[in-house]
Amino acid sequence: MPTSYLYISAGFAAGGLTIWLFSLIRHKRVLRLCRTEQEQADNKIRELQNVITELNSRSNLKDDEIRRLRDNNGLLRERTASLQTELSLLKDYNSKQAKFVEESERALNASFKALATDIMRSNSQSFMMMAKETIAGAQRQNKNELEKGTRAIQELFKPVRDTLRQVDSQLRQVELNRLEAYTSLTEQVKGMARAQNHLLGETASLARALHNPGTRGRWGEIQLRRVVELAGMQEYCDFIEQPSIDNGSGRLRPDMIIKLPNDKEIIVDSKAVLQAYMEAEECRETTARRAKLKLHAHQVREQMNKLSAKSYWAQFKKSPEFVILFLPGENFFSAALENDPRLIETGAEQGVIIATPTILIALLRAVAFGWRQDKLAGNANRIGELGKILYERLQHLSNHFSEIKKGLDRTIKAYNNAVGSYESRVMSAARKFDELSPAAISEEGEIPMVEKSPRTPLS
Repeated sequence: MPTSYLYISAGFAAGGLTIWLFSLIRHKRVLRLCRTEQEQADNKIRELQNVITELNSRSNLKDDEIRRLRDNNGLLRERTASLQTELSLLKDYNSKQAKFVEESERALNASFKALATDIMRSNSQSFMMMAKETIAGAQRQNKNELEKGTRAIQELFKPVRDTLRQVDSQLRQVELNRLEAYTSLTEQVKGMARAQNHLLGETASLARALHNPGTRGRWGEIQLRRVVELAGMQEYCDFIEQPSIDNGSGRLRPDMIIKLPNDKEIIVDSKAVLQAYMEAEECRETTARRAKLKLHAHQVREQMNKLSAKSYWAQFKKSPEFVILFLPGENFFSAALENDPRLIETGAEQGVIIATPTILIALLRAVAFGWRQDKLAGNANRIGELGKILYERLQHLSNHFSEIKKGLDRTIKAYNNAVGSYESRVMSAARKFDELSPAAISEEGEIPMVEKSPRTPLS
């Protein structure tokens, strides 16, 4: 009887030990899968951080360009303000000169009236006519030059004002684009996380429907379109689904062509390689499951070889020498890579880049950012062109100021010549007349000469 109890106890102990060993093996397998998924998630997070770092560095470069353009705009505004101040001073000077000429004319008339005697009548009348003609001619010339310069200044300042308004508009547009890029960056990263969770949830619900090959292909195309929509490429880039091209031996039909800002194209072909993977998920035996996963990796490699043999880059001249093989799930790629670690290296050698939804979203976001940067660069070039036009028109305005100065110089010279003639010819004769009749002439009617000259404008 004690021996029977001993056997029964030994049986229970052996059964418990067996159950414990099976439980331990199962827990180790689960722990290994969890570690693998954690490593994949960490790698994806590092890739996203690298993309965000690169985007921030590019945005900083554009900020420097915007600050440089603002500094140039400030210098142009200061230059315009200086020219406006000089124009105001020049107008005041012209007004004073015109007033001075009128006062001088009145003084000349008063002096000539004092000489209205019978002896000097003929000479004074001749000189008065000559002086009036000289002064009238100088006034007409000065008036014509002033009107011409005023019209030219008005015509030049109008496009200058228009150019400044355009520069301000371009700067505001650049600032708005920069703010939109910054504010959308956080939402884009959150959207990527939401998209990943959404895709993982859909994978389980579609498992039964994906046993049909036609359904798998259509599902892969739908996932590809969904990824493009999540990346926001419909706003910044046109994409074409199911185009085809004849290469002589048949028609090639990629699933999508992504257009780049530099007139280049990226070819994307979606392959829903799921049959062996789903069969592996349904297997409960470890050996059978491993065999199915190896078959899944082999099927992915076969699709990669077929896609490389199509040589899309030879048919689409704007495409770089690689094509993207889109797998519509992260787990499909990780399972194939676990059983065939050289998939990535072999694909790179054959010109095939395997992309999961997360990788393709990151790539499309980078392309969308490139489109926004291309638009910002176009705005910056436009601002540079407007600045060049503004500078040329300011140079033209400076030339008009120089012409106005020459006209004023000629007016002052004509006035001084008239005063010199008055002093050398009229007053000398008047002084002789004063010797004969001292009460008839007064020295108070002398006319001063103009010694100052207009300021030369800055070039």
